[in-house]
Amino acid sequence: MHFLFVSRRNIHARYYQKLIAQLSLNASLHIFGKPILSALKYLPEAFKVSFEGIIATQLKRKQAKHAIWHSYLLILAYSLLINVVERCRYAKYLALLTQEKATHLVIWNGHKLPNITVVKAAEKLGIKVIYYENGLLPNTTCLDPNGVNYASSIKREKRFYLDFESSQTALFKTSELTARVNHKKRKAFVQSKLPARYIFVPFQVPHDTQLVCYSPWINSMEMLFTEVMTAVEKLNDSELKVVFKEHPSWHKHYSHLYKKHPQAVFANGNVTADLIANAQGVITINSTVGLEALLLGRRVITLGQACYNIDELVLHARNSEELSEQISQMSQGWQFNTQLRNQFFSYIKHVYSVQGRWQDCSKEHADAVEKRLLGLDVFSQQINEVKDNNEKHRNLPVVERALKRPQTDYF
Repeated sequence: MHFLFVSRRNIHARYYQKLIAQLSLNASLHIFGKPILSALKYLPEAFKVSFEGIIATQLKRKQAKHAIWHSYLLILAYSLLINVVERCRYAKYLALLTQEKATHLVIWNGHKLPNITVVKAAEKLGIKVIYYENGLLPNTTCLDPNGVNYASSIKREKRFYLDFESSQTALFKTSELTARVNHKKRKAFVQSKLPARYIFVPFQVPHDTQLVCYSPWINSMEMLFTEVMTAVEKLNDSELKVVFKEHPSWHKHYSHLYKKHPQAVFANGNVTADLIANAQGVITINSTVGLEALLLGRRVITLGQACYNIDELVLHARNSEELSEQISQMSQGWQFNTQLRNQFFSYIKHVYSVQGRWQDCSKEHADAVEKRLLGLDVFSQQINEVKDNNEKHRNLPVVERALKRPQTDYF
């Protein structure tokens, strides 16, 4: 087996270098660079492939970042450019992955350019892809063969977690939740005095893949603000406030919303963990703040596709009407299933997650990564068992397959 790590020349590349030095397997690092001559052979193949979906996603990300990207001429020019550039990149990685005899591609996130083009080339060659992402829980890392965020291998059936047996618990303290570093362009805010009763709503980075790829109906922070405040108004409870906080990694400020509604408060200078801990509930699109809220025993409503959208764990709203219904449920005392919450986090911490922060790259972390890459840990064995069962099911004759399906009582 040959594990090929591919990265820009950035902090991830430096981490991969430290990691590979500790791995006792065939692994190497390739950093994005110039075209290679052998790619010419693959150009005809590259120009048969459609990049429409990739371009559309990339344009959504850019439009969320800057209004200029709504210009028709700019969209046209950019689309033509990306069509050419990414086809050349696709040809390069068809050549490189073939030359390197890679059996596995290891890459960060996999939903953004240029990484998504490399993934596309690997999939064409039948090379397995393993995706990296920041850990869902403190002191962990995600390393998943299916994808990250909503595309991850995390199951969303409550019965799976209720049946999960573990002698280990996953308890966390507020102090373990790491605060994000503020963007250098963000101005400093003083702490705001919090209302006696409030729902906390964290803003997210508008061009992040969590919104661009996994938010079917909320397309901006302005829309998030409007939808939440409209739904809260229907409760006719003027004492209940909504506390918003802008995302620390986003450089722009939503000052036009600061005083837009009498029940809305912006607390950009407050610590997120404190805002969660004192809230009656949290509403999020699909942020990991939702997971942090569950860790701290707070009720959560999600508005987008989140990897933790599990019945009885969170409430989920797919439109304005459902958001009003879920807020009403929360105000009437709805509570998550405590056993489900505890066993979900136990599974995420002790089975799904790779232990250790990738930023630290400790020996324990490197050993856990190696087991995941080689498919030797419990999580990998579960994934392989499911794949084997699915393959056996597909290979059964049609009649035998039908007999093995669960029977339904219709009367």
